[in-house]
Amino acid sequence: MSTTERVATHRISPVLLAALGAVLAFVLVGVVAYEAGTEHGNRVHTRTGNAYVGADQATVKVGGWNYGIGADVEWVDRSGTAHDGGWPECLGPAGSTVRIRFGEITVSGPQGDSWREVVWVDCRGAVRVG
Repeated sequence: MSTTERVATHRISPVLLAALGAVLAFVLVGVVAYEAGTEHGNRVHTRTGNAYVGADQATVKVGGWNYGIGADVEWVDRSGTAHDGGWPECLGPAGSTVRIRFGEITVSGPQGDSWREVVWVDCRGAVRVG
């Protein structure tokens, strides 16, 4: 063996470096987008308010917003049984006012508009107030 040893050097091609950079950038963008969606995603917000019951809809006014509750919403009855839709039993007859707890989400429309939609009603603590 000679006293001078050659050290093998490997060069990485510019194409391979560019491809690795693109993959790294793609992963970084994915992580940032995921974190942004997780942090600012669409969460259900719990609200409590008086529902003014009409013939086929109830309206709850909370914090400057009017929330409409239609005839087909997820709900929990007074005994804790979940229902996949229909009119919540605690809303009672038209003309009544009932204090309820409900969940709402912000829905984004196709033209940049948005609204808040009631996704569930909890009848377990509902109280008729009028």
